[in-house]
This record gives sequence, structure tokens and C-alpha cells, in this order.
Amino acid sequence: MKKALVMISMILTSLNFASAQPAEGIPKTLLPVSLLREIINEASGDLALQNEIFIAGVNRNRLPEEYASGYFEPKFLMEKLKEYGITDARIIDLPTRGPQTWDAEMGELWILKPYKRKIADLKEIAASLCGGSSTTDTTADLVYVGPGNRKEFYEGKDVKGKIVLVNGMPEMARALAAEQYGTLGLIGYGSSHPEYDPDEVGWSSIRAAEKEKKTFGFMISTRLGNDLRDMLERGQKIELRAIVKAQMVPYKEQMVDAFIKGKDYPNEELVFTAHLYEGLAKQGANDDISGCVAILETARTLKKLMDDGKIPALKRSVRFLFVPEISGTAAYLKKYPETAKRFFANINEDMVGEGLIKNLSYLNLEQTPWSLPTYLNDIVRSFVEWVGETQQNEGREAVLPIWSPTGSRDPFYCLVTRFSGGSDHIVFVDGGVRVPAVMFIVWPDMWYHTSGDTTDKSDSTQLKRIAFLGASSAVFLANADVAEIETMIAEVGKWSLGRIGTEISKAEGLIQAAAKEKIHEALKDAENIVGQALVRESDTLASIRFFIRKNTDLESLLKLKLKALEDQKALLLKGIEDVYKYRCLKENIKPQKPAPTSDEVRLGKIVPIRTEKMQGYFDAYEFYMKMREMKENAPIRLGQAESEVRNFIDGKKSILDIRNAASAEFDPIPLKNVEDYLKFLEKIGFVTLKQK
Repeated sequence: MKKALVMISMILTSLNFASAQPAEGIPKTLLPVSLLREIINEASGDLALQNEIFIAGVNRNRLPEEYASGYFEPKFLMEKLKEYGITDARIIDLPTRGPQTWDAEMGELWILKPYKRKIADLKEIAASLCGGSSTTDTTADLVYVGPGNRKEFYEGKDVKGKIVLVNGMPEMARALAAEQYGTLGLIGYGSSHPEYDPDEVGWSSIRAAEKEKKTFGFMISTRLGNDLRDMLERGQKIELRAIVKAQMVPYKEQMVDAFIKGKDYPNEELVFTAHLYEGLAKQGANDDISGCVAILETARTLKKLMDDGKIPALKRSVRFLFVPEISGTAAYLKKYPETAKRFFANINEDMVGEGLIKNLSYLNLEQTPWSLPTYLNDIVRSFVEWVGETQQNEGREAVLPIWSPTGSRDPFYCLVTRFSGGSDHIVFVDGGVRVPAVMFIVWPDMWYHTSGDTTDKSDSTQLKRIAFLGASSAVFLANADVAEIETMIAEVGKWSLGRIGTEISKAEGLIQAAAKEKIHEALKDAENIVGQALVRESDTLASIRFFIRKNTDLESLLKLKLKALEDQKALLLKGIEDVYKYRCLKENIKPQKPAPTSDEVRLGKIVPIRTEKMQGYFDAYEFYMKMREMKENAPIRLGQAESEVRNFIDGKKSILDIRNAASAEFDPIPLKNVEDYLKFLEKIGFVTLKQK
């Protein structure tokens, strides 16, 4: 096994033609230090933070006319883009889900007895009133029902005509409380990190269907919620008055599209995304105005450096999309399919601006799912690791500080993490789109989706570093030519070795941990893990062909690297077999040669084909509406693997191939579960199943 890894290391990392050489003790990375200095000096975390404060200095309740005439955020961005000399920019109106949206004009919650006290006001804390609340002026007693999401919480309690206090989000208790037990409204308390900030108020909403009882919901802090609960448990009577004025208003769905045109390959576009909205009522400085001002600063930095002649004009184009989260990105790709075809990579920035020490957090680089192997992971990772290495850490002084004048001197705590989703990059990596996409995110977030998500938590040093990472990645990718492609091949090889080693360890661990009667089955899964790892690494290297074009020398180099990987397969699998044989020896059982089961043979001949409904981004909303319309429930849920099973559907992989690919990425998945799920997709019209 060691011999195999040494051979891979020698072959995959033998060439590194274009990496910049170290200078002044500064570690090398993908761009020359002189160029990195220019980007560092230009990228401004203070400008980014100022823009964040202008946009999200307070969480505010929008006026009704703003919904119809257009929002503050896109207009502000357009003014800044014009100021920065980026004239190819526009506000785009996107399709809406309906003609109207919910808007609140007033929301107050008062204690009347045992004393008079206002405990919530929409105008003071916008998160206080749950989105979707109906107009009311209600005076009623308060009753505590715990989480309120099971019947047992209402036993022995008279809640009809009362307001209930819920330990959690009101929506999870709404159906039982309002529909079944006749409560008039709900008060909830819960947030992402009440143990860190007991006074933060979580954003929440009421989602009553058209035929369900209209009601209202307020959110209060965990501290206040606990105080009210304690009063009730001590036998004190609490009388509340809830006043809500809400309405449905015409509205727009808006985004901003800005463009820097490449001089040589203008139809090849690197696209940055960040979301301006996550629902029009909810707002957040970090989530995600920080991402918007960070990519805005990346755009300004690139334009200024090009105008000043400090970086060459970009060969490829760079686009910046400021969108409604996920739905806006999906709508843009659908509205502009020809533009979408030009995207070769995406960098998504979501919640990137908070101070790392203040937030007890890390800057995470979330990579693509395994269904989309790509050079992009390793290129962006190299810049992230370089920033981590050059900044002050473990008592060492920064060798090349990336600090903002008004910012912190935080070390650059960073992690490279597996794909988990949850933001706009999921649209790009979807199996019907297949644009490589990575995400920057500060996580965990102590003020996630709460009233505490305000600009005082942000750090201009963190914003400067993010703008630098975006600009550096853009310069390398947009200008990638022969030298950069050689570097790319070497860089992928460097990280590839570690990934293969990780999968070998995982495979061996599966055999070692298997129950005695499952050892033979574990061998098959272990061999699949290693085999899939080699396929992924081969596909990652092959993804560089996008840049190679017709350069025969580069193609020859790439083929040598691909052959080196292929040559290791037999040796690596023999290493897995040796571990299996050793385990058999220990258990005194006879080794067996893995053989396909009858189901594996059968399902290896059936290929799922996407129908029109699965062309482009998989619309989960449409999917669940179709399920509801057909009164169907999925026969089985595959957890994290569900989206990947869909993503692996490419018209070539069989059901067995898809199961094997997803099983290597996650824990081994029963083949029947994947078959049942794909048959369900066929039943509701998303795929057809064809015999090979």
C-alpha cells in the first residue's frame, strides 16, 4: 500500500511549472507574490463594510410601495457599480410565484396583566412579527404548551380562545394549536444560539394554507420566553394584547446582474453569486448582505486593477449576480439559458463577513458534491490555504498581512468542507445544470436568522480577505493559459493524493468494523469506495480539459496523469483485498471472491433518463406539489444522499452505478432503496427507466 501511494505522489506532483516561487519567506501559491500584493492593497474591507452598513444598518419593515416599485438594495448596488466604473449592469425583474405577497404595517404585543408592558414591536425589532400573520386585535390569556407540536402538550390545558406560548417556532405548533384546539394566536421563542445570545429574536413565519384558519404569530427572545414560562408555572395569570395590521400587496422579484467582459474568450464566464433576499421581509447583515458587498468589492477590485494596468485585462468574462436566494438563481438560469450555457464555474458567497473570533467561527470553503468532480475545488482551496498560512497564527506574525485599517487582527481560521447545500450554489451543481460551484461561508453563526444579525458583528478584515480570495481566484481562472493549466494539473495532483488516501482509510475501516457475518459484503463496499475514488480523481483531472482546447502538449501531459491513476487501480484494490484476507484469517473464515447478486445484475442494465421535468435545475417545490397533486408519498427517503442520487442521473449510469457512486460518498445505501426511489421518480414523471 505504501509503495502505491509513493508512486502516485511521484507521478501526480512531478510537475509544477507555473507556481510562483516563494519570496521574502512568503509561501508560494498559484499567482506571483507581486500580483497578490497588488490585489491585497486594492481590496478594501472598509469599503465593503461601509456598503454593508448602508444596506443593512438596521432591520426595517418595508413600506408597501417598495414591494411594487422596486427595492432599496438593487438601486443602491446599481449606484455603486456605476461609481466603480462597471457600466454593464442592470436590475432584472424575475417571475413571481403569485401576484401578491404578505406585508405588515404594524405588530405590537403587550402584557396587560399582571402589569402593563410592551414586549414586542415590529418597528423596533422586525423579526418580532412572524411573516404571514393575519390582521388582529386580540386580548386573551397566555397558556404554555411546550413545543406545542404533539397532542400530549395540550392534555389538561384549556387553550381554546387563548394565546399559546411555544418553546420553539410558532409554525411547528400552528396546525394543532389553531386548527384542532382553537387557539387565537401563538408566541414563540427560539433562535439559533440562545446559549450564546439569549436576547436574540429568531426570524420565523406562519404558513397557513388557503383553507386553513388564519392566525398570527410573534417571536420573542429566549430570555423573555423563559421569564413568561416561569411566571405561568408559578401560577401567575398573564393577559396579552396582540395588535397586527397586515395585508397582501403587489410585488416584484428583483435582482442585479453586473458584467466584466473578457477580451479573448468573452463567452466563457466565471460567475459570482450572493443573495440580496431570503424572503422579502427577513433581512440580515451577514446573511447575506455581507456576501453581496464582498462580491461587489471583488468586482471593484478587478476593475480598478485592470484600469490601472496592475493586472492584465481578463481573458474570460466575470459576471456578478445579486439574487433572491436559490429561487432567483434558478429563475435567472431559466430566463437567460444562453447566458447560463456560458458559465464555466461559480463562486457563491453566503454569510462571509462576520468576525471569526467574535462569532466563534471559521471561514468554510464548501466544495462541490462528488457528482461533479472539478479542478475548481483545488484551485480555490489553494488560495484559502495560502491565506491561512500567511496570516498571524499560533503566535507567529503574519508574513503578508491581509488586515483592514478598522478591522481585527484575527487569525484566518479556515476549513475545507464537503458539500452540504443550503445556498445558491446548489442550483449550479444540480445534475440538470452541472456548473462547478463552491461556496464561502462563515459557519457556525451565532446570530443565524435572528435579530442579532447586524453590522456590529461584521469585521472589515474578514471582508477584505474574502474580497481578496474572490479577486485572486478570478484572476487565475479568467486568465488561465498554458502556464496556469500546467499549474492546475499539478495542483489537482497534489490534493488528489490526500483524497485517495482518505478513501483507502475509509474502505479499510469498513472491513475492520464489519460484523463477522458481514465481512464479505464489506469487501464489496470497500472495493467500491476505492474504485469510485479513482473515478472521481480521474474526472477531476479531466475537467481541466475545458481550458486546454487543442493544445496537444497539454493534452499529452493530462493523458500521462490520467494513465498514472489508472495504473494504480489494481495495486490499490489488492491492498484492500489484503486487509480483507487478514480479517478473514482473524475470524477463521474462508475468503470469498466478490460476485454480483441477481439484483445487481438486473439493475446494472436499467438506466434512468431525465424527462423534461428534470431538465435544468430540479425544482423541489414543483416536485412536492406534484406529489401532493397525485396524493403520493415517497416510498423511502435517502437523507443526504437523495439529491446526489438525482444528480448522478446522466442517461449513462445504471441504477447500480448510481447506487455505487452515492454509497461511496455517504454510508453504503441498500440497492433496493435507490431502486424504489428512482421508480417513484418515474411514477411522478421525472424520469423514465430504460433497459440497456
